Amino acid sequence: MTNRKTLLRETGTIFLNGAFFRNPVLVGALGVYPVVAGGYNMRNAVELSLLFLFLTLPLALLYCLIGEMMAVWLRPGLVLTASAVLYLPAAWLTDRLIPGSVTALGMFAGLMICNSVILSRANDYAPSHIGWAVAADALGCSVGFTAVICLSAAIRELWLKGGLWHTNMGVYGTADAGVSLPFFGFILLGFFAAFVKWATQKRSTKAEKRRVPRV
Repeated sequence: MTNRKTLLRETGTIFLNGAFFRNPVLVGALGVYPVVAGGYNMRNAVELSLLFLFLTLPLALLYCLIGEMMAVWLRPGLVLTASAVLYLPAAWLTDRLIPGSVTALGMFAGLMICNSVILSRANDYAPSHIGWAVAADALGCSVGFTAVICLSAAIRELWLKGGLWHTNMGVYGTADAGVSLPFFGFILLGFFAAFVKWATQKRSTKAEKRRVPRV
């Protein structure tokens, strides 16, 4: 029972780190291109999030199994090759869930093959960790990526059009095309990253207080 509780706690920690406290987009500044350039509306954000999940989970698990069999210098190129191969079923699944999504995304869909979050987790993390930890990390990073891109997209689409996913929500839209530009996306990411840093520092302070023995 104790081992099971420890395993669940460790799994939860790995998941939360990927999803929030060590969010690879906000903390590591990885994979920002699809967020700032492609994630300017909710439809794009959801489609890119699905592609991210369908790519990162199988790729990470694959390199959890075979990563350490490869020379370190050779691994990055092979990870990229495997990502390109796995993109085909990932794109097919995404297109099945949201018909026409891959075509509508254009180059943003194809560029997910070389998304730095996906490649770094498969190349650096997956080979040296066991399967459950790799799965938790991949799912946590997927949730973290989805949260960032969807929140950014929601703000930008509401600001631009006054609604989400072509639905008018009665919010006044500015119709300012600058909101959809990458520069505005970077500004939003800056605020998100600052919030995560604040939350992480607060978490560390609480942990330190718990460790200090009471006199």
